[in-house]
Amino acid sequence: MVGAVARHEYTVIGPKVSLVARMITAYPGLVSCDEVTYLRSMLPAYNFKKLPEKMMKNISNPGKMYEYLGHRRCIMFGKRHLARERNKNHLLLDREKELEAFQMAQQRCLHQKKGQAVLYEGGKGYGKSQLLAEINFLAQKEGYRVLPLKLKEADSTQCFYAVQTLMAIFFEIDTCPAYNRQECLRKQLQGMVQEPLHCLFNDLFFVKFPLSFEVSHMDDLARQKKVKACFFQVLQKAVRETPLIFLIDEAQYMDAASWEFWGTLLSSVPIIMVMTLTLPFTLCGWAQHFLQSPQAILVPISKLAATSLLRMACWELGVVSIPQELQIYLLHRCFGNPLYCEVLCQDLLSKDILLFRDLQKEEEENSKWESLSATAMKSTMYSISPATFEEDQELYVCTVKDDVNLDTVLLPPLLKEIAVNQLDQLSPEEQLLVKCAAVIGHSIHVDLLQHLLPGWDENKLLQVLRALVDMHVLRWFTQSQELPAEPILEPSSIEIIKQTKEKEKSDPGFPLRLQKELSLPQTELLEFGVPLLREAAWELWPKAQQIALHLECACFLQDLACRCGSCHGGDFVSFHRFAICPTKSSSGTSRFCSYKDTGSVLTQVITEKLQLPSPQDSFQFQTKPSRSQEVFTSEHCRTEEEFLDQVNRKLAQGSPEKDVLTTKPCHCEEILKLVLSPLTQHCLIIGETTCAFYYLLEAAAASLDLSDNYMAFFYLRKASSLLGQHSAFSFLKKHKVKICQFEEAAFCSLRSEVCFNMGQITLAKKLARQALRLLKRNFPCTWFGVLFQTFLEKYWHSWSLNQPPNNPSENKKKLAILQQQVHCLSLLWQLYNLEATASSRRFACLATLMQKNSAEEFANEAQVVSAYVALSQFSQNMGDREKWLHCEQMAIQKSSLCWFSREGLLATAQLMQALAYTKLCLGHLDFSIKLGFQAHEICRHLKKPALENLVLSVLFRSAFLKKKVMMSLAWPASILLA
Repeated sequence: MVGAVARHEYTVIGPKVSLVARMITAYPGLVSCDEVTYLRSMLPAYNFKKLPEKMMKNISNPGKMYEYLGHRRCIMFGKRHLARERNKNHLLLDREKELEAFQMAQQRCLHQKKGQAVLYEGGKGYGKSQLLAEINFLAQKEGYRVLPLKLKEADSTQCFYAVQTLMAIFFEIDTCPAYNRQECLRKQLQGMVQEPLHCLFNDLFFVKFPLSFEVSHMDDLARQKKVKACFFQVLQKAVRETPLIFLIDEAQYMDAASWEFWGTLLSSVPIIMVMTLTLPFTLCGWAQHFLQSPQAILVPISKLAATSLLRMACWELGVVSIPQELQIYLLHRCFGNPLYCEVLCQDLLSKDILLFRDLQKEEEENSKWESLSATAMKSTMYSISPATFEEDQELYVCTVKDDVNLDTVLLPPLLKEIAVNQLDQLSPEEQLLVKCAAVIGHSIHVDLLQHLLPGWDENKLLQVLRALVDMHVLRWFTQSQELPAEPILEPSSIEIIKQTKEKEKSDPGFPLRLQKELSLPQTELLEFGVPLLREAAWELWPKAQQIALHLECACFLQDLACRCGSCHGGDFVSFHRFAICPTKSSSGTSRFCSYKDTGSVLTQVITEKLQLPSPQDSFQFQTKPSRSQEVFTSEHCRTEEEFLDQVNRKLAQGSPEKDVLTTKPCHCEEILKLVLSPLTQHCLIIGETTCAFYYLLEAAAASLDLSDNYMAFFYLRKASSLLGQHSAFSFLKKHKVKICQFEEAAFCSLRSEVCFNMGQITLAKKLARQALRLLKRNFPCTWFGVLFQTFLEKYWHSWSLNQPPNNPSENKKKLAILQQQVHCLSLLWQLYNLEATASSRRFACLATLMQKNSAEEFANEAQVVSAYVALSQFSQNMGDREKWLHCEQMAIQKSSLCWFSREGLLATAQLMQALAYTKLCLGHLDFSIKLGFQAHEICRHLKKPALENLVLSVLFRSAFLKKKVMMSLAWPASILLA
């Protein structure tokens, strides 16, 4: 709207106005509309007529056009069908309670001989029409005669319309030709209504029975009463032959006279009525009286559970599994609404965003990184219903194209209009806050929101937030607040917004009390409580402002992109930023990958963490141990018993400053969700692909650290798409994103670990070798190379360790390279150890030796302990008892310095698990249980489920065997006593 306010003259501009002007010229004298208006009207198709396509000036693709024919009174004919038809391939999900209410109404009607009404109440798109279609199918299957009807908003203005239309369906005159309607009605009324009274139905059903003397002497009120009495008489006789069920969809549009008629009918005729009501609605007095009657029951319809919604998505797409990123996309946008899920799936198909692959063929061709999607999705499988499954049916899975960012996919027009309508209900200040929150992402921190709104003081921000929370537009996020596994009820957002606005107007003291209540919950995190609102608000930003806001978010979050304080800070890819900063320009990755303390509240609150290591005193090759460490080092453990006693002693008497188990738990999962994952999205949107690649590697490493292999695969696949297609010839390989050699090696190393977790052994070996080659530490491929490399590792490496270290400032990049080498070699010995051939054993032996040497060069006690544990396990598999026990003793001795870091605790837990397994094999069950119990406590605190499962397996076998031994010893004793 533009124009001068003083003159009170306005005009309307925009693309829609231009389209209307061209439609008036192209279709003169007709009431025409475009396809969006046609779909949003929700009117029957027979109210419209498709118009021929015409060229319009300055409009390239106007779309389909329709002529509106009008809403006439006679349209009751031809309305037998419901809005939705039952799909036998799509079973009704999470509607057992609603169907149970209908079945109970059937039983009460049968036993009490009175009418029963079931009214289903729910929001738009909750599946009420589909529920009626299922009830229609079940009722007809049981022998009921079902009369369905769907009402429109215009029907509420016509008196007695619902009864009139349903009775026309009952008499079966709604579909017969007009010239034969009177004869059909006469046959239906014969034997039920006296012939002189037939003329009462002339105005109702558009027939011309002769006016009788009795009816001519009746006034209008008497005629209405007589018509109702005739209907009661007809329905009573019909119910004696066949039970009746009336289905009324969108019953909130029913007129008051019809509500009165149905209320009286239920008390005298044993019929069943099933209705649906769409929130929000305002009912008339007769409707409220109907709901309060003892024969009526109101059943609220809940949203779909997350698992049911994802299964529905699989049905819509025709697949047996969808990737986790698509699951998150649907759950965040649908909020359990089946209609939204259906429309979004159709939109994805129309935009050609998904790739479909045969599941069985995918399993056969999974020797390449690009074809591992099916294997990766097995952990998140949502299968189709067994009712639709056939033995020879081909099973498909879908994946999202690599170059598609689902967070930036625009909403379909229908859903965007719904969301914008909800946004329009808010005040300008509330709209601005919602639009800024939409840029941040799904999880919003108050401090970041304040950063995007510098002109707002804290009181104003909290007041607007409180108003939005009261309207359920936003909600405070709690740790346990995930998408529900069970159906939940949630009121309509527009209705809550209106109620809150009315409350503010009617209560003058409301703002004062609100100001007193302004206080933040402990989390300070919010999330959207209304579906589609975030996506619609994000789309409303102009492109330039959108990029600027994403840049502000990226600069704000960069200081938080590292491990939490419990993990003593640092990068998830060890020494990542130290390895790449010298190779980047000021406008490259270093723009977002350098740490500085801004004093942000989020820095202190979100994880209470970021104790990042300083460049001066953190990562050195060999630091002088502290005084407490020297005392502890002098107490070297020489036996397993001493080692266990020392572990128990440290756990029992550790002070809060030194004992890692008494500190706060790890918050790396929150950092991944609230910092790293949003950072990748912000960098991609603003075009910083190099930064996006950096944070994708960090997110993948964090996911692997949290034992989430699929999300690691997802982040690495995104990183692969940034690099571009891999060339068959190495000399032709050119990445779209400029990365250093270390990042390429880390990329290969992370992919190797993901492949190892997925069981792709050959591909994992290939990627690990490639990573080592990029790190300038080649791993041989032949037996002669193994012999030569073994000789070098045994003799030359010991000489190189005696060389003095370089300048510490130049060693940071070498530390990063050594860490990656240790990681790749650890993967290689585990991979070769899975094979029982002699050559594989030689390769595994060399990998463990190289891992030990690299760890000693790294001068990291935790890495050295892990290397000796690996050597011990390999020697145990080889049957070399002497070397096996020697490596265990070396690991125990080196573990004394591992208590002062989280990485050291993890190495200690691995050592205790290995010792527990050793004692189990040797038959020392009691000692194995003690070691396993302590290892389990450490794993549980460190949140390492993979290692915890290994420990539990050893504990179970030890405890099981001990119980068997005790039972076998108790059996002879019981015989002697007997």
